[in-house]
Amino acid sequence: MPAVLNVGLDPRVVGDPDNPSEAFPTVDSAQVRAGLEKTAAELAGLGLDFENCLLDRAPGAENRFRETISQKHYDVINVGGGVRLDPSMTPLFEKLINIARLHSPASVLCFNTGPTSTAEAVRRVWPPAEGA
Repeated sequence: MPAVLNVGLDPRVVGDPDNPSEAFPTVDSAQVRAGLEKTAAELAGLGLDFENCLLDRAPGAENRFRETISQKHYDVINVGGGVRLDPSMTPLFEKLINIARLHSPASVLCFNTGPTSTAEAVRRVWPPAEGA
């Protein structure tokens, strides 16, 4: 079964009033959890295995991602908007992309725009077009 890995912020650090997101100031942990559950159901319906690699905002968070993709091949890797669209997360986003290129070069990358658009992002890239 093709596998999809979602890498994004752990819901426990989303909506933290002490460390708010510049890109998503109104998104909270409940919305992220609901989006992950909805995505898992939608992708299962498409015959895709769905796993999460949820990160915090601490230095070295990219190490969890490196460990995850070193253990198994993922056909698709989605990098979440919480990491990608928040300017304060740009250094982590850069590290994640470079780790994916090095450790999982055959994976197709996609990008959601928030907690409810991951399945849509995956559908844009899977199955991969010929020659892609």
